[in-house]
Amino acid sequence: MALVFYARVSSKDQNLDRQLARANEVKADKVFTDKQSGKDINRPGLEQMFDYIRGDDIVEVVSLDRLSRDYNDIQHLVQLLKDKKVKLIVDDLPQTNTGNPLIDQFMLDMMVNLMGFVAQNEREKIRDRQRQGIAQAKRRGAYKGRPVKYAAQSKNREGRLVYEKVRDAITSGNYKSKAQLAREVGLSRPQLYRIINRINDQDK
Repeated sequence: MALVFYARVSSKDQNLDRQLARANEVKADKVFTDKQSGKDINRPGLEQMFDYIRGDDIVEVVSLDRLSRDYNDIQHLVQLLKDKKVKLIVDDLPQTNTGNPLIDQFMLDMMVNLMGFVAQNEREKIRDRQRQGIAQAKRRGAYKGRPVKYAAQSKNREGRLVYEKVRDAITSGNYKSKAQLAREVGLSRPQLYRIINRINDQDK
C-alpha cells in the first residue's frame, strides 16, 4: 500500500511549496505534480499518477479542485479511483476521512454530488443572466449578436478576403463545385453555405 500525493497549480509562475510541504508532512511515498490548468484532465502528472496507483493505495490532495476545476471531471476521476479500489483523502474535507471506509465513501460521494449541484445551478444562473441581458439589449435596440467573421464589413481582414473570394466565385459561376470551392478557401461546407446564403440575402 502506498500513499500517493498529487499536487497542482494552474501555471508555471505559481509554486507548489505549500502542497509539497503537506506531502512531506504526511510522508507520502510518491508525489506527482502538474503546473497546468485544471480545466481538463489531460495533464502528464495526473496521467502518470493513474498509471502508478494500484488497489489499496491512497491518493491525497489538499482539495478536490487540485484534481480538476470541472465537476464532471472530478466525478469521473473519483469514479476511476473507486474502480481501482484506491482511497481518496481530501485535506479540506476531513469529514471524508473518518477511518470508516463505508462512511468515508458515502461522505465523499455526497460532497461530489453537492458540488455538482452547485456548479450546475451556477451555470444555469449565468445562462439566465445572459438571456436576460440579451433580451434587455434587444429591447433597447443595442444587441447586435455575435460579430460575423465572413462578411463584406467584417473587422477580420482574413474573413473579408475569404468572403470576397467566395462572392466573386459564386456571382461569376467560376467554380467547379461548392465542395472544391470550400477546400480552396479553407472553409467547411456548412461555413461556405452560410456565406452563400448571406450573399443571396444581400442580392435580393
